[in-house]
Amino acid sequence: MKSPVIRPSARDFEPQLFGRSLSPDTIGELLDSGARGDLRAQGDLFNLMEDTWPRLRANLLKIKNAIRKLPLNVQPYSPKNGTPTASAQAKASFVEATLHLRRGFVDTSRAPLGDAVYELMDAVARGISVIEIDWSTDRGGLLVPAGFRRVPAQYLGIDHDASLALRLPPSGPRPQVSGLSPQVSGLSQPLTPFAKYPGKFLTGIFRTKSGALGEAAQLRALAPLWLGHMLGWEWLVQKTELFGTPLRWANYPPTATQAEIDAITAALRNMGTASWGAFPQGTELQILQGTVPGIAGPNDPSERLMGIADRACDILLLGQNLTSEHNGQGSRAAAQVHREVELDLYETYAEFIIGIINEQLIPHLIALNWGDGDELPFVEVELPRPSREQEMVARDKTLFVEMGLPVSLQYLYERHHVPAPQTGDALFIPSDVARQRGDGRTDGAAPEPAQAGAGASDRGCPSCGREHSTTATDALSASSESAQALAARQAAAQAAFPAELRAAEAADEYLVWDATLDDRTTPLCQGRHGRRWGDGWFTPPPAHYNCRSTLIRVPKASYQSPDT
Repeated sequence: MKSPVIRPSARDFEPQLFGRSLSPDTIGELLDSGARGDLRAQGDLFNLMEDTWPRLRANLLKIKNAIRKLPLNVQPYSPKNGTPTASAQAKASFVEATLHLRRGFVDTSRAPLGDAVYELMDAVARGISVIEIDWSTDRGGLLVPAGFRRVPAQYLGIDHDASLALRLPPSGPRPQVSGLSPQVSGLSQPLTPFAKYPGKFLTGIFRTKSGALGEAAQLRALAPLWLGHMLGWEWLVQKTELFGTPLRWANYPPTATQAEIDAITAALRNMGTASWGAFPQGTELQILQGTVPGIAGPNDPSERLMGIADRACDILLLGQNLTSEHNGQGSRAAAQVHREVELDLYETYAEFIIGIINEQLIPHLIALNWGDGDELPFVEVELPRPSREQEMVARDKTLFVEMGLPVSLQYLYERHHVPAPQTGDALFIPSDVARQRGDGRTDGAAPEPAQAGAGASDRGCPSCGREHSTTATDALSASSESAQALAARQAAAQAAFPAELRAAEAADEYLVWDATLDDRTTPLCQGRHGRRWGDGWFTPPPAHYNCRSTLIRVPKASYQSPDT
């Protein structure tokens, strides 16, 4: 496990196409070789594209750094709505420490697996990326990754069953590469399945089209545009040399001798490096300003070729952005829409990396150190999406607070990625609830005596005719109630509620909310008072701390809604 399988040398990373004049036919030949399994030939083309295309390199660096900086949250295995076991917690803690292990100590403030994530993200553009794990033993005797090394493309191949495999070189020096011959490029070397080296490699395959594995790379679609970008740049430079330099023009008299003409010509030629010239008398000299960048002005074909290629690169890797769609101009709404599209792609890239960690790295860690694959922890990652989170909160408030639809607390905890509190945990109390408890008092604090008649209104209850309060002061001003006590009361009420509802239905009666109406009645209970089940409420009381409301049974024939 600790011995490397691939020992790449500096020559494995030498550019093979740099300096060559590539034609469309040559580009097509390289892409065809990649589709047939010669990943090295295709990889050399991709290397050249990244080296010579600033927009491509900038976009790849942007998405790599964005995903590499995301925090990885390790969660222990637990059954649905259950709690993790001690062994599951131990495995999760071990994985958490391993992912953040740097230079012999755990640093949770740093981006975990930064180097590995950076290399695996190459698969987003190239379709395939493989890294080898260097294992070492920590002080506790456990196997942990000591480093990650990228496997060059020449050590990879596509097997007869269309799966990715290793192309291990024979012992001895690697042959020189010349041309695209299969014998020379390494296609004749046998392939070895990754299964022969369990736990040694992490393989990333990012498919953007169906078909052969060698055709999965997104850069294949950009290769023709890259060639147009390069040709456009070459044409632009050539036109700049021809039309961008000031034109030196001299009119000599018809009587000038050949010696005078030669002297004028030499002077014009030397004016490129000197700021003076000597001309025969009667010579008329003009300096004509050239056209920049070319004779076609802003619609120069060379510039259009380069712009089309850059725009396609932005759309393919980033989805779209304001620069590519609106030339840097647009409304704030358009910018937000484009940002959301970009974040959608980032989530796809993050899910790709998380899949590799959860399906490959973590099983390797647990199997090597525990000897089994049970209770595997998993990693979660979430991109900050403020607008989406606000929409979720607004939706939940409408459904579960205003409409009163019954919902499991576990569902809400999982939906909003909030850990459920354990018994004995200190609980956060929002300021409005604290104010309802008596001007910010904490649990167990002595209540302030309520003033009789404070906040009472002149409006009578439509069900009982009694006057009740509209004050926001909670009923628990009279006495405090702990969160555990409230949870116990709510659990008991919800357990007994189905039987009460069936009994009321059998007797042709409604279950009606009955609140204690005085100066300490909360607006919540005040609003539900006199309403039957399904009319503004779905879960039985207690609805809050020290809630005094109960349920009564009212015959359907004599029931009158508070709204009538």
